[in-house]
Amino acid sequence: MKIGIFGGTFNPPHNSHLQIALQAKQQLGLDKLLVFPCGDPPHKTTDVSAAHRLEMTRLAFGPFAEVCDYEILQQGKSYTYHTLLMLKERFPADQLYLIIGGDSYQNFGKWYNPQGICQLAHIVVAQRLGTPMLDEQQFEKQFNAQVTYVQVEPTNTSSSLIRLKYRFGKSNADVVPAAVDQYVKENNLYSQYRTMVDKLQPMLNEKRFNHTFWVVERGLQIAPAELKHKAFVACLLHDCAKHIDLSAHASYGFVQGDMPQSVVHAFLGALVAEKQFGVTDADVLDAIRYHCTARPNMTLLEKIVYVADKTERTRSYPIDHLLIGDVHNMFCLCLQEAYDVCKQRHASSIHPLTEQAVEFYNLHK
Repeated sequence: MKIGIFGGTFNPPHNSHLQIALQAKQQLGLDKLLVFPCGDPPHKTTDVSAAHRLEMTRLAFGPFAEVCDYEILQQGKSYTYHTLLMLKERFPADQLYLIIGGDSYQNFGKWYNPQGICQLAHIVVAQRLGTPMLDEQQFEKQFNAQVTYVQVEPTNTSSSLIRLKYRFGKSNADVVPAAVDQYVKENNLYSQYRTMVDKLQPMLNEKRFNHTFWVVERGLQIAPAELKHKAFVACLLHDCAKHIDLSAHASYGFVQGDMPQSVVHAFLGALVAEKQFGVTDADVLDAIRYHCTARPNMTLLEKIVYVADKTERTRSYPIDHLLIGDVHNMFCLCLQEAYDVCKQRHASSIHPLTEQAVEFYNLHK
């Protein structure tokens, strides 16, 4: 018997997951397909309980696969190798096929005991149509593996983007199975920031709110796990004062003085975040305050928000050349480019903190 194994965090499961599983089952002629939601993933954190992820996985895959709670019930980190050992004992005469996506294929060397995995199962890689072929021979040689490709239609779906859309109250009906979407809403999953998001939305116009969404996305992409919460809040509120009228500045204790108009919303925004949104974390407030000007000796969080604002995916200018290296390198690239643009357009109104930051990071050409 040919048994397919498909695992993942499934936070939440989406249509691309279903497509991979269905295509593997069809193209390989699998007799059985087992789906394993991960209990405690070794390489990522989850903000939704294992019980919720198990139920969502059952709703998504139940019509054509057997959803197993084995990894959910185990103590400690979930490792594919241990799951395959269990399955080999249960089905000693059957062939196991481990189904993975292209990203997992590229990072397979970081998995726990990859050689052991390849001794227990045939590796099945979901290859997106139209993408370059992966180096099958090198993979087989490195891990002593047998590899088969299944072809799937390319999509831009990702669980992280789906979670972010839920947090912003956006629809996922086109990328998430209807039963899963209903379950998320009924159980208020991915809603921990909704009160803040709902309060912010009427303060911004549609274009600015959309920009904010993509700034949060970029911030979460580049923030380490321990800073993701602070990055979310700081990126969410970085432009919260963008449309506040001059007549209301005094109510926040803000005096513009000779500050350039282009950076007022950043300094005012820190006060708005504190007074209207109840933010007390000084790190978050400073990240909002300096996201336009920068300053010498920026913290990692400040750099994250600065880079996220400059490189969110809907920016009208090229951004790929700014997303190189670690966060510090990205920050220096963004600061240098922003400074050069400011010199060309309005050199007389560059904020002193920007000049000091350029000097501090030795970016003068």
